[in-house]
Amino acid sequence: MGNVVIKVQPMVLHISPLGFHRYAAEFLRAAQVFKINDGFSPVPYYLICRSMELALKAFLLAKGVPKKSLKEKTLGHDLEKVLKKAISMGIDKVLPISPQHREEVRKANNYYASKGFEYFEVIRAVTGYRNLPDLPVLSDFASLLVAKLEPICVQATDGPI
Repeated sequence: MGNVVIKVQPMVLHISPLGFHRYAAEFLRAAQVFKINDGFSPVPYYLICRSMELALKAFLLAKGVPKKSLKEKTLGHDLEKVLKKAISMGIDKVLPISPQHREEVRKANNYYASKGFEYFEVIRAVTGYRNLPDLPVLSDFASLLVAKLEPICVQATDGPI
């Protein structure tokens, strides 16, 4: 039997949606196992918000939005803007987005977009975090995003672009 030569056609895989999705799932898992020692901690809020942001951006990437566009000020780390863009691209056909989810995302965004869950602020530490989102509702929404968007991200990764 002679030599067998197999020619492989060049292929470009678009892995960004799946990579973003993986990170979204990891941030969500971290939030789910996080235990607050005493009192209030912004950490689970940050982890869940980060998970939502990455999951929504994974969806946008899967729908063809350039990665560079996700970093621009038009979207940035603003959960409301990213959610609105995802809705305009049909995310609500993939998973239900309840008015309660939207309201809790709005509340979370008041802190998240301005890094309020990341950086210690004396005023907030003393006066408390007012109008915080409902953490179980946010966690539920992040879980929905991660679960329902995985097939879309995998599909976007499967073929050459």
